[in-house]
Order: sequence, then structure tokens, then C-alpha cells
Amino acid sequence: MPVAFKEFEEVQRAHGALSARPLGVIQVPVDEIVGSVGRARYFPKGLRPGRGLTPSRVQRLVAALSRGEVFPAVQLYRLGHEYFIVDGHHRVAAARMAGQQYVDAEVVVFLPEGHTPEDVVARERVLFEQRTRITTIVLHEMGQYPKLLRWIEDYRRQRGRSLRSAAREWYTRVYLPTLDELRQRRLITFFPGRSLGDLFVYLGDHKWIMSKAAGRDIGMAAALASFAQYLASSREAAGFARWLHGLGAIARRARRRIAARRRRRPRASR
Repeated sequence: MPVAFKEFEEVQRAHGALSARPLGVIQVPVDEIVGSVGRARYFPKGLRPGRGLTPSRVQRLVAALSRGEVFPAVQLYRLGHEYFIVDGHHRVAAARMAGQQYVDAEVVVFLPEGHTPEDVVARERVLFEQRTRITTIVLHEMGQYPKLLRWIEDYRRQRGRSLRSAAREWYTRVYLPTLDELRQRRLITFFPGRSLGDLFVYLGDHKWIMSKAAGRDIGMAAALASFAQYLASSREAAGFARWLHGLGAIARRARRRIAARRRRRPRASR
């Protein structure tokens, strides 16, 4: 069913988002463009040729894309995880019709000033992006972006390079291949309302707990196999709750094991 385009000013007013920061030119998933700045009333059934768009112009742009032409970046506002078109409605519509997954966009991010979990996550995302220049990871829970940043900083320390350089390498060599595995295993079905980025964080937590329990780094492949096997024990969304409960039990056993080793360790003479 077609979804009406959102009006940016209405969403901005609801979140009290007045502070803006330029993010620069980035690639934006077309599916995350959900509204317009000042023109949403023309798109009650979504961004499609009609009252707000000239059909012949959209068709010309689609044909140009099929010939491999590259368009100038569109201009977008972002609030939370949603993008709103400032300039480039026809180009975005053509990209959708041509089946493009991404468009180049010059993005300005608006920061919500509220204290809801959604608002906090939006601010955490901006800070993460400013530090790493990774702009395509979508997470939905408070504390996940700072946690991801700590993992990238650990990766950087192991390789002795700048944070942004390490972040690019981590994104290419660790994050994207793991997402491909998660996607192929269709594990997202166990986490309704969450993204593949959320799953990556859950998997990272699982790996950390399992490694602590084993007393060594079990590696991503083993963690993924264990994670998938545990979720597969349930064919419905309750698999998440079961995984979470089991993860807590493993964590408690790991803490008891570490505490027991500390008690057995001889005290240094004073």
C-alpha cells in the first residue's frame, strides 16, 4: 500500500529538532527517503509521477540513468533515521523507478532535543558518524552507537592507524561481510522492527560473552554459527527473548568462573 510522504516541518516540530549540522555528500538508501521539505502535500501516495512530479521529466531521467549518466547530488534533511527531500524530487523518483538502491545526497542532519530513546539514538548516531565517517549503519537502541565506536577503536589500536582509516577498513573487512552472512541466514526474521545493524551488535555481544565463557576469542565464524543455532531453536520472534535469556545465563556462568579463578590466584606478598 502506498504511504503518504511525510512533511519535514511536522516531524521537526514533534521532536523539537532545531539544531542542524552538515554531514556532507554521502550515499543515502532510497528506501530511507520518506518525506519532503514543504512539498509533502503533493505526494499523498508516495513519491510518484503526478501532481508534484512531471511524468515526462521523470521518464527522461530514468532513461539517462539507464545510459549510465550520473546526476548531481540531491539535497536532503535527516531527522533520526529518516530523510526528507529539499531539492531533487524528480531525481529521487527516477532512481526509485530505475531500481537504484542509493542516491548521492548532500545531507544536513537535524538533532532532536527530546529525551526519548529515539531522540537519544539520533544524537548518538550523529556523534558516531562525525568520528568515523560511516553514515549507513542504522541502529535502534540507546548505547549501541557508542558500543560500536568502542569496537572500532579497539580495531584501530590493534592496527596503529587513524580512527577514520581504521573505521573504513573495519567497515569493509568486518561489518559488511558479517552483514552478508546475517542476510543469507535470514536471521532478521527473529528480530521484528530491528535492522541488520542491530543484529550485528547483538552478534558482537554474543561473541564477547561466548569468548569470555571459553576463555579465548572464539572468532566471528564460530560466534555466528552459535548465534544462528540458538535462534533457530525457535521458529518465531520468541527466539530473541530465548537468546537473550540464554546469553544472560552464559554471562553469569562466565562471571562465576572468573571470580573462582581470582579466588584461587595466590596473593602477592607485601
